[in-house]
Amino acid sequence: MLEHIIYATILASPIFTADFSSPDPIATFDRTNHAENASITQDPVDVSNPVLRINVNKDDFYGGAYSIHLAEHLEEEPTKLYFRYRLWIDESWTTSTGGKLPGFGGTYNIAGWGGKPSDGTNGWSARGLFSPINEDGNIPIGSYIYHADMVANNQTYGNSEPWGIALEHNRWYTVEQEIQLNTISYDGDKSTGNADGTLKAWVDGQLVFDRKQLYLRDTDSLRIETVWFNFYHGGKTPSPKDMHLLIDDILIAQ
Repeated sequence: MLEHIIYATILASPIFTADFSSPDPIATFDRTNHAENASITQDPVDVSNPVLRINVNKDDFYGGAYSIHLAEHLEEEPTKLYFRYRLWIDESWTTSTGGKLPGFGGTYNIAGWGGKPSDGTNGWSARGLFSPINEDGNIPIGSYIYHADMVANNQTYGNSEPWGIALEHNRWYTVEQEIQLNTISYDGDKSTGNADGTLKAWVDGQLVFDRKQLYLRDTDSLRIETVWFNFYHGGKTPSPKDMHLLIDDILIAQ
């Protein structure tokens, strides 16, 4: 077993887990949007194991947007967090454009997604992403970040930052992410963020992304609000066909 998985599951108390053994496909999430696209199905490898299927229908954008809100599980929202999930991309997933996968959020329904740029005081996000199918028929993945320099740089949409790995269809992967928000410095009543945050990702135990100098906030009021299970096709391009993926074994820990 991998060292960082051991740390999260044994040395730290999990904040949230989900194995989808409940017949209600989204019962364990705190917030759900587009729940009609979620269902419980059999694991293709172990038919005794229930997993969550997420459909993206032809000419639509969502999958779903399911979230865990940390304020409902902890005394206060954290500044550092880890989560993992298992991901299976079905062979039906043959899109020629990109979209969103699970990650972290601190949007507070104000900014940090959907062309609502971050300025360090209004919100941020660091979702996962998928890119168009590559020449090998695999799906590159990465992070999609709404950061604190966006407004100053006249930037409307987030940065796509690839992890340098592409996933095959029809097999399980364990995807892990860990974020540490940047620190804040104070000069009297004025607060300024330091570019010292980090974002890491592992796939099947291998470190594939290690982003340093991450700058997401200028105020301590912005923290890690959610772990955001966002499955979205686009951008602004709808899905060309019916597609689906599977997830299982979610764990969130400090």
